[in-house]
Amino acid sequence: MEEKFSPSQACAAFAAGLRYEDIPDKVLDLIKRDLLDWAGCAIKGSRDRSSQPIRSVKTLLGGAPQAGVFGDPALTDMRTAATENGYFGHIFEMDDVDRESISHPATVVMPPALAAAQYLGRSGRDILTAIVAGFEVMLRIGAAVTPAHYKIFHTTSTTGVFGAAASAGRILKLPPERMLWALGNAGTLACGLWQFNPDGAMSKFIHAGGAAGNGLWVALLAQNGFSGASHILEGPQGFFAGFARQEVNMDLFRDFGKRWRAGTVSFKPYPCCRHTHSAIDAALEIRRQLLQQPGDRIARLTARTYGTALSIAGKTCPKTGRDAKFSLSYCIASAILRGTPAEASFSQQATQDPELRALLERITVIDDPKLDACVPHNWPSRIEAVTESGRELTAQVQAPKGDPENEISWAECETKFRTMTLDILTDKQQDAVIAYAKGFDGVADFSRENLFRLANG
Repeated sequence: MEEKFSPSQACAAFAAGLRYEDIPDKVLDLIKRDLLDWAGCAIKGSRDRSSQPIRSVKTLLGGAPQAGVFGDPALTDMRTAATENGYFGHIFEMDDVDRESISHPATVVMPPALAAAQYLGRSGRDILTAIVAGFEVMLRIGAAVTPAHYKIFHTTSTTGVFGAAASAGRILKLPPERMLWALGNAGTLACGLWQFNPDGAMSKFIHAGGAAGNGLWVALLAQNGFSGASHILEGPQGFFAGFARQEVNMDLFRDFGKRWRAGTVSFKPYPCCRHTHSAIDAALEIRRQLLQQPGDRIARLTARTYGTALSIAGKTCPKTGRDAKFSLSYCIASAILRGTPAEASFSQQATQDPELRALLERITVIDDPKLDACVPHNWPSRIEAVTESGRELTAQVQAPKGDPENEISWAECETKFRTMTLDILTDKQQDAVIAYAKGFDGVADFSRENLFRLANG
């Protein structure tokens, strides 16, 4: 009798058996760009005041000097390093995103791989292989439960812990059985609720950091003989039973090595929720049209979007910069009035600008069933506006800047990195980190020369 297909075992077998030579060059190139992109996000996050709580706790608890953290020349233990770097990478809402799973893989998968690799002296190729293994596992699990799961749970956290366990387990060279244990215990630790969002609370940072740190922890436990569930995904009391909230397509786990999800993640050019980005690109086009007749102003504007964007980024009257990053109407108004969004667009002063507040009152955001039908393959937006002179302006964006169909090049990625690390790194440090990321597959020993030493000086 043929044994029933097990997604859990498929994930473990792939993560344990993946070889660098198996990975397409295009996927490796994207992961190196993503490594630079995430490093820029984490370096900037490490200097933000939001990083202080976790820094204070690290100082209080202490840790063996094993791995590096951005913004601190002192080493700490691997788990703390993974947790902090994951936390830092998510502070500014500039890290990567995967559309089908609605998650941010880099900031949960990369930190545990880097922490373990620094302690063990692994190569750049080892790390790239581990990152790809983590992406492939995490993004399949996320796609299997999205979009219903995402209405309650933050996928970056709940499925990120699986990706973190897979990447760390690959660095630790876990055999399939112990990789399965690591994934089994990752599932037991899966967590992350959206209830923080109405309060504008900081929980999102520990969603990323916690998943990264816990993934490394369960991989280390598995290495030391700690067993875990062998059917954590599909079991009657497993992850899908408890978290999916929809029918799960098990075929998503049958195409490992054929479809490379790690090669289709998107990059974020704007420092706000990715669900606002197609609306921002459409708003920038409306701005271009509006400026063709100087002095003409928006009388009313309707933004059409998809349901998930409205549920996560539907704040209509943001009071803080953090709220503004999750407000479609604010992002649209800011783009029309100021142009391309930057971090300064979300300052407290910027959110209280009287002209912007007046425009907000003329903006309506609605859920459009036609755009909903495009999700998750695309996250589109359409804007229809009427000016005071009676002109009708329209713009629709199917794939915002940074999506695979509208990708960010190496040059654009480098520019973003320099912008993110401006006034933090010297020009020489920026050049060194960029060159290091580009040649990452040639790194012989990550314990000797690594991103943290280059960035921390």
